[in-house]
Amino acid sequence: MIARLLALIAAFTWAGAAWATCSTSGACLCSVSLSSMAFGAYNTMSPSPTDTVGTLSVSCTSPDPASSTFTIALGPGGSGDTNSRVMRSGTHPLYYNLYTNVARTIVWGDDSGGGESVASAFPPTSRTSRTFSIYGRVPALQNAWVGIYHDSITVTVTY
Repeated sequence: MIARLLALIAAFTWAGAAWATCSTSGACLCSVSLSSMAFGAYNTMSPSPTDTVGTLSVSCTSPDPASSTFTIALGPGGSGDTNSRVMRSGTHPLYYNLYTNVARTIVWGDDSGGGESVASAFPPTSRTSRTFSIYGRVPALQNAWVGIYHDSITVTVTY
């Protein structure tokens, strides 16, 4: 048997946006920066999943110290289902998911029927950047075609 290797460039097009509300109208400014997540080569015959880690940073400015908490939600991507995200190469699917923890047991979602958003807080006196790891996994033994797979995820920060 010859194991098929897929060249995966999981070029997530982060449709990232930061929406903010605070007590002083127009005084909030948030930015989100993300590292690209590439899963690399995927071996369809390997019994092990293919894992990767990306980072997401959030920084906000606000004159309102009481608005120091925020949540980060990740949308479902093209599949429309946070619990079953799919990258595609043309019409060919490759299933994957994004997680909040290194054990990859908690799906990072948007609290709307699939996965959990991540809640955090800035220190009361500062809005310095907070960085989070995003743990990605492509399950093993998928019957996938050779190609370049991608998906688009929307990132929403609310505080």
